[in-house]
Amino acid sequence: MTFNRSIAVPPTFTINPSVLASLDDLSLLARIIVEGFLEGLHRSPFLGYSTEFSAYRAYAPGDDLSLVDWKAWARTDKYYVKQFEDDTNLTCHIFLDTSASMDFGNGLFNKFYYGRLLAAVLAYLMTQQRDAPGLVLFSDTASAAVPPRAARFHADEIFLTLARLQAGGGTQIDTGLLSIVQSISRRGLAVVISDFFAPGDTACELLRHLHAQRQEVIAFQTLSPEELDFPFGGALLLEDSEMPIEKPVHADAFRARYLERLQAFCRGIKEQCTVLEMDYHLLRTDQPLELALIRYLEKRSTC
Repeated sequence: MTFNRSIAVPPTFTINPSVLASLDDLSLLARIIVEGFLEGLHRSPFLGYSTEFSAYRAYAPGDDLSLVDWKAWARTDKYYVKQFEDDTNLTCHIFLDTSASMDFGNGLFNKFYYGRLLAAVLAYLMTQQRDAPGLVLFSDTASAAVPPRAARFHADEIFLTLARLQAGGGTQIDTGLLSIVQSISRRGLAVVISDFFAPGDTACELLRHLHAQRQEVIAFQTLSPEELDFPFGGALLLEDSEMPIEKPVHADAFRARYLERLQAFCRGIKEQCTVLEMDYHLLRTDQPLELALIRYLEKRSTC
């Protein structure tokens, strides 16, 4: 699949995250978001969306004039339209962090909800492109929840799995996750959705193993506005969501040091992705999911 230029998407189809949080049906939400997104692409000046040149055919009334080969017309005095053939069956593994640290954020629309919905939206978009999405879940244990498959209704199986999920446990790269990664024998695309909060160098270990398996990787570091902006005041008791650790702080005195360390942490994840030639994007859970879809399609265009 190739793109002629950067994607320019009209903003009119975006759905406010607070509206999404009021709905429960992941499959319905995924379809609403993706179909609105694709409609926006069709309304944009973006052309050549997911195609490779295949053949010519005679022009028929109603055909898109932008597909007319004017050089062929100059040579033959006849109108011919370029036909295109979609790329199909790229294997795409979606790695979703289900650890306890993901279950954070104000209200229903926290990191875990956002991550699950993003996984659902990507799976639906992939099946619309006739790619083969699969779902891998990881925390302190890992499972290949849904193997990749190119089928029209394959996204429904992923929706059902995501709907039953609960966040819990710590973040670590265990032998189960490594064996799943090592079993990926076909070159493809891996999407990692995580806050990357983990002890030591665990956060980047998954990325390095995916790189060793020759996967094209796009990493979505998913964080809440509370984590990124630290809008709190007064005395606080900070609690680690994955370990029994508590720390009393005063927000005003703690804020600058906290934000500096968080920015350094995110910068470290981004730098590791750069070294591994992977795409990195920081997602706020108060941003429209369509922004992530644009990043995904830009990555998909290079595979």
